[in-house]
Amino acid sequence: MNSTTGLRFLRPYLQQDLPALKRTAYLRFFSSSRSCLYLRNSEKRAVAPHSHNKRAMKSDVQGRIEELKKVQKLEWPRIKSDKDAMTLVEFTAKYIGMKPVEIRKTDYVMLRGRVRSIRISSSKLVFLDITQDGSVVQLVVDRSRIDSVNGETPGMFRNFYHIVRRGDIISVYGHPYVTKRGELSLNAIQLPDILSPSLASHPTTLADRETRIRNRHVDMLVNSSVAETLRLRSHIIQHMRDFLLSDNFLEVQTPLIADKAGGAIAKPFTTTATEFPEKQLALRIAPEIWLKRLVIGGIDRVFEIGPAFRNEGLDATHNPEFTTCEFYRAFTDLEELMGMTESMLSSIATRVSELRKTTFVSLPESLPLEDFAKPFQRLEFIPTIEAALGSKLPDLSAANAEEELKVLFENYSLPLPLSPTLPRLLDKLSSIYIEPSCTTPTFITHHPSCMAPLAKSFICMNTKQSISARAELFIQNREIANMYEEENSPLAQREKFTHQLQWKDEENSAGVDESYCEALEFGLPPTGGWGAGIDRIVMMFAGAKRISDVLAFGSLRNVVNLGREGKGKRVKRNWQEVRERDLEVMRRKSKELGLDFEGGGEKPKEGGSGIVKEEVVDVRTGVPAGEKKAGDL
Repeated sequence: MNSTTGLRFLRPYLQQDLPALKRTAYLRFFSSSRSCLYLRNSEKRAVAPHSHNKRAMKSDVQGRIEELKKVQKLEWPRIKSDKDAMTLVEFTAKYIGMKPVEIRKTDYVMLRGRVRSIRISSSKLVFLDITQDGSVVQLVVDRSRIDSVNGETPGMFRNFYHIVRRGDIISVYGHPYVTKRGELSLNAIQLPDILSPSLASHPTTLADRETRIRNRHVDMLVNSSVAETLRLRSHIIQHMRDFLLSDNFLEVQTPLIADKAGGAIAKPFTTTATEFPEKQLALRIAPEIWLKRLVIGGIDRVFEIGPAFRNEGLDATHNPEFTTCEFYRAFTDLEELMGMTESMLSSIATRVSELRKTTFVSLPESLPLEDFAKPFQRLEFIPTIEAALGSKLPDLSAANAEEELKVLFENYSLPLPLSPTLPRLLDKLSSIYIEPSCTTPTFITHHPSCMAPLAKSFICMNTKQSISARAELFIQNREIANMYEEENSPLAQREKFTHQLQWKDEENSAGVDESYCEALEFGLPPTGGWGAGIDRIVMMFAGAKRISDVLAFGSLRNVVNLGREGKGKRVKRNWQEVRERDLEVMRRKSKELGLDFEGGGEKPKEGGSGIVKEEVVDVRTGVPAGEKKAGDL
């Protein structure tokens, strides 16, 4: 017997040469073996009939439909309001003080949730764990208790624990009860009702990263840390909002689409509007200019938490669509901004530490609380680089400053940035000589004025260079926040905009914003501005390694499904044939589900082949490249 023949029992459904009787025997062996492996690897073993084990392994939706039809449970009923209904959080908070073996028969409670696990102790006793919004409560379904109250028959009880499965959403009525082991439970007085049956089998594990991110809803059901990260994100955003509101800030929303994108050096997304087809519009790259106009208008303390868009690359810490928090506070200097930053992050760290101990226990380790309990380290931009180089930087305000820096890069064998303009050369020096030392919270202060055209600038007494009243906060070698005293002179601001034109490149296409300069002529008070990326702050406190981990549906690459089917080849598709094929699939699926479906359409003329178009199609599957197929999970 060769190896292929000897191991055919591992995949009997692939062996077409087996006689029918032998194939059936092999399939029985294969199914029994898989059931045994499933029980052995299960975190919580259940004593259950063999037929129940087979059902637990079944992933066929049609089989589940037939199963529910037999017991008349293929339904999604409307729910009714009930004065006894409670959330699992409310139930736990109210009855957490009960003692072991205590049952409160005078309290009637209805709970609703998703079945997370089923443990069949005997034909008369079943335990279920239900989950709702991150909380878990155990249900005790005792047939003797149900019999005495509602007169449920043994057959009905047996049908229930045979038909219920992981993922079903149920409601149950009962008394609060604490087991001998001290576990708060609900002792059911009637059989639970299935409110929304799960037709698809819920996997117990989901480890492949690509599968997880493209089926986020399943990922959240299987891996609790995913939902915990999103909940932590909500807590952090709310904490930042409360921090600012408590300081008399006003929250606003500013435009996302305008005729130009300003407030930062970045490449914008451009589009057009039906109302202005001849005019190119841009998605905002920062809300800064809008918010400062509001300060000019008399709102001295203003902030916004919302999206920004930059048409740039994707990596572990960058996504073209991201969430930012920016605030502007009149009569505030750089020192006050850094103090506010320390207070805000310290309070967030304290709150996150509390949540990790009580609620978000599945999250990976993050920065220790002690890192935020002391004043942050401070490094001045120019002196720190000069100390690392062992030599002075050239006069950065001189006309030949850019050429002098290129010579310095050559002398020290440093790689030039792709666009070697003066601001980018200085930024490169920072990434080499300053940022690697910013593991703990560190402020990099007083950047050269050419790097911050919207900030006030002055001459440093020590270096004699023109520097800006600016600071960047770095933690774990990543930029977390940016702050500076805003340039409020319309004359100086127009000059700085003009000066920036010499450093335009693919990502820096900004020009002179005359509209903003005219607004400054009405008087902007001395103002401190602050901005931070929410996603990076959440990454830091959640212990996430990638920005996609803290976004509800991952990065832009995941959202648009790029690279799903690999490289495509341009081939011709007969769209009439494709349409007929899709209709046939829909008819067959409707028939399987017991639904009526009449799909039709104009058929091609005799001898005609329908409409032919060109499309990028994956030649391996015949599916348009990047198109999502049902059942990919």
